[in-house]
Amino acid sequence: MTTAWMAEHRSAALRALADAGVWDPCADTAALVAKHFEGVEFADEQRVQAFRTDVAERCARIPLGHILGYVDFGFLRLMVGSGTFVPRRQSLAMVRWIERNLRLDSHSTVYDLCAGVGALGLSIWAAVGARVTAVELDPTAQAYLLRNIGRLGAGHQMALMAADITRPGAFDQYRRQVDVVVANPPYVAPHTDLLPEWSRHHPPGAIYAGNEGGELIEACARIAGTVLKPAGALLIEHGEGQAEQVETLMRRHGFESISHCLDDDFSDATGPSVFTVGIRS
Repeated sequence: MTTAWMAEHRSAALRALADAGVWDPCADTAALVAKHFEGVEFADEQRVQAFRTDVAERCARIPLGHILGYVDFGFLRLMVGSGTFVPRRQSLAMVRWIERNLRLDSHSTVYDLCAGVGALGLSIWAAVGARVTAVELDPTAQAYLLRNIGRLGAGHQMALMAADITRPGAFDQYRRQVDVVVANPPYVAPHTDLLPEWSRHHPPGAIYAGNEGGELIEACARIAGTVLKPAGALLIEHGEGQAEQVETLMRRHGFESISHCLDDDFSDATGPSVFTVGIRS
């Protein structure tokens, strides 16, 4: 594999990804080159063909994380795959808000609702050492979540709770025991036009929700209203145009001191980083 050969194939991949409408073709090309050729002195035809196949899949708008098998989320590398939601960097804004505004430690308790592969919960555990319960119902997401807990060594402080958040009775036994609840629930109204990565290649149940996207947001607020201690915090990620809806749902379930946050540091070409914080009365 010569330098000229590599440059030629990198340029061809970059052009193909740009033509396909991928939002960050440079970063995606670099990731795919690293996957197949990093540290390799000679690239045989099988390796080259595998690289071309991955480029073709990304051109078909299959999420990069599903092709790589992982996603970097802050300082953590998380395993993801087909059938899972690929965490977006936008969610890191909630982790930073917690670090800057709350005093959590190894005695603190956090619930991560709609946990997916565990990105939020694991990041909070890594940042402040809190005990985390990751609530997730989907079996595929559960499998990856447990892999990530094991790979990062978080098993002593983080556990999976397989529960349906639309059935709040399952949480009654944890009333007033939790310090913080975080959630990145499905919040997109059905039939909304999205990029193909989400509309075609993510599980619909991780993207769309009824009641104009508010169904699972309200479920999260309802459960948080049950499990949080007085003055406990709820942080919910949502769409840019949903702030008023989220505030209404939070107030309905006993939250006050509600503030909306837009963090430009974690926004990117796929959208802004938007979340709302409410304090349990």
